[in-house]
Amino acid sequence: MDLLLDERQALAQSATRQFLAADFSFERARRAEESLDGFDAELWSRVTSEGWNAPSLAAAAGGSGRGLADLCAVAEELGRSAASTPLVASSGLAATLLHSVPSSPLVDQLLTKLSTQGAVITAALVEEAGRDERTPPKLVVNRTSVGITVSGVKLLVPYASAADVFLVSLSDGQGELVIGAVDGAAAGVTAMRHRTTGGDPLFRVQFDGVEVPEERILARGAAATAALDAGLDAAAVVAMAEAIGYCEGIIDLTTEHAKSREQFGRLIGSFQAVSHPLADMRIRTDACRLLMLEAAWLIDQGSLATLEVASAKAFTNEAVARTAIDGHRLHGAIGYSNECDLQLLTRRARAFCLAYGGTDEQLERAANALGL
Repeated sequence: MDLLLDERQALAQSATRQFLAADFSFERARRAEESLDGFDAELWSRVTSEGWNAPSLAAAAGGSGRGLADLCAVAEELGRSAASTPLVASSGLAATLLHSVPSSPLVDQLLTKLSTQGAVITAALVEEAGRDERTPPKLVVNRTSVGITVSGVKLLVPYASAADVFLVSLSDGQGELVIGAVDGAAAGVTAMRHRTTGGDPLFRVQFDGVEVPEERILARGAAATAALDAGLDAAAVVAMAEAIGYCEGIIDLTTEHAKSREQFGRLIGSFQAVSHPLADMRIRTDACRLLMLEAAWLIDQGSLATLEVASAKAFTNEAVARTAIDGHRLHGAIGYSNECDLQLLTRRARAFCLAYGGTDEQLERAANALGL
């Protein structure tokens, strides 16, 4: 297993970094965060036009079929710039879930729209009484002559206001999982944005008697559970890559601060109390990247990677949180001001630690994978 980027991955990462350095900025990230949808649609369109959103999608759907590791190379650069895009939600979770359910004309159509048109496909999984995305849903379907109707609330749904399709987890009333594809423009769907620490666009979505035809029911029972697990593992890995980008951005900003800020007549970077924590930030970030790439490689090989994904996410949660704290500590009070760019990265870093499995949940999954 080679945990270095290959030539094509390195090229995609370099191209993404050059584009973002030239055409994106932290100020643009601020404007996107404050916008109605919470992300930069123009940036997402560029990501789609370059094919950066589709390396893990099958060639038949317009992707390159190269795998998750290629997607992670792009995600890291987007994270470094604090760019909010549907990459994790759509290209990570939704695309993997769609590849994992039984094939159908609708699935093929959705994957093609995602890869070629930048369709925003998001998953509506979390409910008020739920622990996380894997908690079995209580939202029960009602059978009709042509399919089902859906009524209820989902929370923390990413990019809901711009969603073309929702992949909704449901219960059939007998304890079996059902995954349905709900049109974002369907009658009875309303979205209200949450106020979040990370500034990421998460929404409360209300479904009021939304009709879902039988052909839009993607999977049931064991097939639905397996597809959801695959999607959530992929999302965790891509989110890790994005969070590693946050850490890289934090290191960049903190290093520049250490090189320019003077105290006691010396640059603060010359003090061990500053340089040693910066070295620790670099070590932690590189360790996270290796764990993330191992998990991505195993998924791309078709291997069961529950242990690797869970342990990598648990480790990365703690490492990213520590890096965010150290970045603020080394900046001092200025790092907490809205005018400082650091907080754009650290707020997103803290939000990452709770998404797609917090530390306790992932340690529990890792223990179960070990047979404990």
